[in-house]
Amino acid sequence: MSSSDGRRLGLQVPAAVAALALCSLLALLAWGASPYAGYLRHDYQPDGAADQAAAYGLFLAGWLLMSAAMMLPTATRLLRDFAVTVQRRPERHRLQALVVAGFLATWLATGYLFRVLDTVVHALVGSVGWLEQRPDLVGASVLVAAGLFQFSSLQHRCLTACRSPRSFIYRHWRGGDPHADALRVGLVYGASCVGCCWALMLLMFAVGMANLAWMLALAALMAVEKNTRWGPRLARPAGAGLAAAGVMSVLI
Repeated sequence: MSSSDGRRLGLQVPAAVAALALCSLLALLAWGASPYAGYLRHDYQPDGAADQAAAYGLFLAGWLLMSAAMMLPTATRLLRDFAVTVQRRPERHRLQALVVAGFLATWLATGYLFRVLDTVVHALVGSVGWLEQRPDLVGASVLVAAGLFQFSSLQHRCLTACRSPRSFIYRHWRGGDPHADALRVGLVYGASCVGCCWALMLLMFAVGMANLAWMLALAALMAVEKNTRWGPRLARPAGAGLAAAGVMSVLI
C-alpha cells in the first residue's frame, strides 16, 4: 500500500467512527428526551411479562447505542489498522463491518449481563430491610468498585492488550474464512476491552444511559487510557477519585 493510501485511511476511518458515534449519541439523547426515556433506566420494571420482555429489549437497544457512542471511538486504532490490512480485498467494507459488529456484540452481551445481575441486586435489596432503607449504599458501592478496579492487575493487563490492536489482527487473522476472521478480531478485541473497562461501564449502567455528563467524562477517560502514551498513568488517580466519591456519597 502506498503512503498516500495509508494517510487516506488514517483520515477516513476516524471520521467514519466519529460520525457513527455522534449519530448514536444524538439518537440516545433524543430517546432520553422522549416519553419512552424510562426504558433507558436499569430499574424500569413495567407490569406484565410481555412488557418486561419489551423493557429488556429496548434497554439493550439503548445500551447498544451507548456502546457505539462511548466505546467504538476507543477502538479507532484497531479499525484503522484493520482497514489497512484488508484494503486490497474486494469485500473490505463487509469485513470492516464484521469487526465493528463483533466488537459491539461483546458490549451488548455485557449490557445483558449487567441487566440480569441488576435484577438479582434489586431482589436482594428488597429482602434486606436496612439495605432497602439505604439505597444510596448500592450506588456508592458501584463507585468504590469502579475506582478499586482501576488498581487491579487484570485492568492493567487488558488495557495493555487493548493498546496493541495490531497483535489482535495478527493473532486472529488465520487466512481461512476472512469473514469469520474479521468477526473473531472484533469479538476478541471487544472482550479485552470489556476486561479493562467493564467497571466504568457498570458505573455508566448505574447512573443511567441518558446522563450526558457521565457519558462524556467516562468515554474521555477510557479513550485516553487506551489510546495515549500517558493514559495508563491516569488509571490510578482516576480510580482514587471514583473510590473517594463513593465513600463521600455515603458520609455526606
